[in-house]
Amino acid sequence: MKKEIKEQIKKVDIKNMDETQKKAAKIFGMLILKKAILPFALLIIVFVLGAALKLNGILTTVLALGVVGFGFIYLKKYRDKLQELKYYEGKVIHVQQKGNLYELLLKNGKLPIKLTIKSGFDESKVRKNEFVRLYFNPTEKVAIIFE
Repeated sequence: MKKEIKEQIKKVDIKNMDETQKKAAKIFGMLILKKAILPFALLIIVFVLGAALKLNGILTTVLALGVVGFGFIYLKKYRDKLQELKYYEGKVIHVQQKGNLYELLLKNGKLPIKLTIKSGFDESKVRKNEFVRLYFNPTEKVAIIFE
């Protein structure tokens, strides 16, 4: 059992990650940090209101623990939603930037696949008529391109 845990820790170590895994960890970390602002702001509001309204310390602590529990569950569900990745591969037919979004058209087999990508897309690595392998999260519109 201890050997299995050591092997799992070794797999997650950033020194052993390849470039694609490092890029995915960086993108997911930034997205989770953006979502972590809400629970942190709620925690500050609870403490400020507790001091301003002169609430009992135990009541303020219970409210703060409730906010921390909410924040933990909120971030855990968001993390699980981020890890729902679909694998796509194919030849690039069309790449276009529309504001902050990229539109990528892949041909995989007979049917073309249209992907709208918000983040994680490196335009310099993708050219027309090039074979591309990528993971895509349709809910958050995040793409991680293999090299």
